[in-house]
Amino acid sequence: MRKRRFILKKLKKDHRASPLIEEGILIGLALFAFVLLVAIVSDILGFTQNIFQDVSEKLQGLNP
Repeated sequence: MRKRRFILKKLKKDHRASPLIEEGILIGLALFAFVLLVAIVSDILGFTQNIFQDVSEKLQGLNP
């Protein structure tokens, strides 16, 4: 039991991998934000394209 406590205390004090974990989390968060931004921009562009197509079709229908 004492050996387990010693190992747990030793692991708790070991901070060598902390910067790597933080950087990994930040990279994952940045990647998620980038994908989200691309998806939003794509939806906006698709929406505006549909509006322009609808307006173009209506204008073509007005010409005799």
